[in-house]
Amino acid sequence: MKKGLIITIDGPSGAGKSTIAKRIAERLNYRYIDTGAMYRGVAYAFKHYGLSDKTENGLEDFLKGLPIEFHFENNAVVIFNGCDITEDIRTPEISMLASKLSQNRTVREFLTQKQREEGASGGVVLEGRDTGSVVFPNADIKFFLDAHDEERVKRRFLELKTKGMDLNMEQLKAEMKKRDKDDSEREIAPLKIPDGAIYIDTTGLDIDTVTEKLLSYIRERL
Repeated sequence: MKKGLIITIDGPSGAGKSTIAKRIAERLNYRYIDTGAMYRGVAYAFKHYGLSDKTENGLEDFLKGLPIEFHFENNAVVIFNGCDITEDIRTPEISMLASKLSQNRTVREFLTQKQREEGASGGVVLEGRDTGSVVFPNADIKFFLDAHDEERVKRRFLELKTKGMDLNMEQLKAEMKKRDKDDSEREIAPLKIPDGAIYIDTTGLDIDTVTEKLLSYIRERL
């Protein structure tokens, strides 16, 4: 028996997915599952061991033996080799590597299975780029958040600046544009609006407004 709804929130970076997903999970007393953190964690491990996104030989065994843990409650916590790397995986470099790894079938199958295990019992809000299209295509309610490109770049820039990262906005804009293109055009689980998803443009909307908008749809299913 499920303990609650399975809710998915997909969309490109800077659309507000993480912030909104956390808010929704908190309001419903659900678990918040950040699927992107899982790809970032694996990307961090690849960088640590000097592997590239093209690595294939022995990859399945490598992933199964990887000393990495994901803990999801109010926040996503990633532990690697016994150390908390939650903040270390949020750099643009790790983001780009995570995007490349998301095109690797072995990595994607490994993490998709873990995501399904995490959310199968319900009472979860999953946030990512394919949670409603691939991970849980039969989720109880699916959302796709979006925003104008300039606003998404500005939001991401401010988010990273508050974490003390020294960034060039034009470079960040180019990296985000490339990641969106790569994720949308990849052969495996491309970024797209899932079938039956509710599309919400968050441009010009504050966090509270978007949160209430999503909750209004969710309450109809509770």
